[in-house]
Amino acid sequence: MKYSILILTLTFILTNSIIAQQTEMAGSLNSFSFDLYKQLKSDNENLFFSPFSIDVALLLVREGAKSDTKTDFDKVLHINSNINEKDAGGFIQSLRSFKNTRNQLNVSNSVWIQNNYKIENDFQNKIQTNYFADAFHVNFVDKLKSTTNINNWAAQKTNNLIKNLISPDQITVSTKLVLINTIYFINKWDRQFEKSETKKNDFYGVNNDTVKIDFMHENEYSNYYENADFQFISKDYEGKDKSFCVILPKKRYGISSIDASMNKLILDSILKRATSTLVELTMPKFKLEASYSLNKPLSKLGLGKAFTFGADFSGISTSSRLKIDNVIHKTFIEINEEKTEAAAATAIGCPDGLMPYDEHAPKPKVFNANHPFMFMIIDTQTKSIIFMGRYVK
Repeated sequence: MKYSILILTLTFILTNSIIAQQTEMAGSLNSFSFDLYKQLKSDNENLFFSPFSIDVALLLVREGAKSDTKTDFDKVLHINSNINEKDAGGFIQSLRSFKNTRNQLNVSNSVWIQNNYKIENDFQNKIQTNYFADAFHVNFVDKLKSTTNINNWAAQKTNNLIKNLISPDQITVSTKLVLINTIYFINKWDRQFEKSETKKNDFYGVNNDTVKIDFMHENEYSNYYENADFQFISKDYEGKDKSFCVILPKKRYGISSIDASMNKLILDSILKRATSTLVELTMPKFKLEASYSLNKPLSKLGLGKAFTFGADFSGISTSSRLKIDNVIHKTFIEINEEKTEAAAATAIGCPDGLMPYDEHAPKPKVFNANHPFMFMIIDTQTKSIIFMGRYVK
């Protein structure tokens, strides 16, 4: 029996079917998002990743998984057995839609196949037809050339924000396939922050340190919710089909309890209860870049067998026994007064702008994100988490 290695490579960039099936796919994605968040987070570090990018890449591989290996994927991704590749493809397409054509949400997939390596026609047809994946044949023996071609493709799809996605030493003589998902998202705020209102102030980091950073400031109507433990705000992007959501603990160092308790059901409840409210919003400008190896986190969630030759990927190829060798995830996000680059999110419809001044009007809710918080970019139509993170220092 021959043994070969499948390298699954993911990248994500943020610069911002049937309804029942879309809702089910969104619910599966959000449950997976919180599972992975809890695996990736470190108490003292910032975090930024795209559960959507990872989910899509794993769905690609799932199409070639058989027997208990596919069952493992279904459990980890919270996929109901009734969901098929056409549902997933339709769901991906639904998230790519947006009302304002000046904004971008580009999702791209590709499979890179060793020359003369035979993959199943059914698998290739599925990923090309339903996931719109490009297929390329390369010679992985020439590590430098093959990785250069892959990296150039990924950079081109992400407006050159993700470079050197994969290194030559991550290719081995046994590598037969590399699957890649990229997301590039750039979106202007529906109501931009005034640059003149940006001021330096204290951010109280998770390590009990205080640092002066730039804070943006705006008074606006946003979807808002609060309880005894936290405040929630959803700030729309243009078109209002994506939004940037922040969950801010009321305790200055209460992020750990938010990390531990937050899940899909609680998020669903928050989104339903949030209402259009006048908010005095203070939020930091920030840029985050990160690189993650997801082998251990995914193994802990239940995909351990997929990283061994005990896995059954015979739906991809019967020429040799395949396993996943490495899952690489790189991310970038920048948030400023004008836009978000490298993300997608959920926003619930609310009025634009401010109401005229009225001395009898209620005072705005004060939302000052000057201490550690959780954030997400959400698709407002499906309630899907596209990007997710924590800003703690």
